[in-house]
Amino acid sequence: MSYWGSGPIDNDYAFDSVSAYVFMIKEQMFQGADKVVEKSYPEQGIIASLQCLRLLANQFPKCVKVHFRKKEFEQAKDVFGRWYDSTIEKLPPDYREAIRSNAEAEFRLFEMQVLTPS
Repeated sequence: MSYWGSGPIDNDYAFDSVSAYVFMIKEQMFQGADKVVEKSYPEQGIIASLQCLRLLANQFPKCVKVHFRKKEFEQAKDVFGRWYDSTIEKLPPDYREAIRSNAEAEFRLFEMQVLTPS
């Protein structure tokens, strides 16, 4: 990548700027996930964070793919599953299935749109 470029991310400085956002979202997601699992909180931000990363990847795929790989994706799926299993009884019954199915839909979208090579 060069220092100059005509596109919004065609230079090293812009790439690093977007990469910093990706790293921040990833770090916040896993720190928050650890806390909600440890404390069995009935709320979480794992799926919202994953969706933010997926939306960033639509415009800046290389930035996301460099800093959020299959390993982190599997870790996010695992921690969501642990959170869901440990808090299901604390969730309002009307939302339990929707939370799980929306999470599964986001995992599929992320895998298809971000992790699958184009």
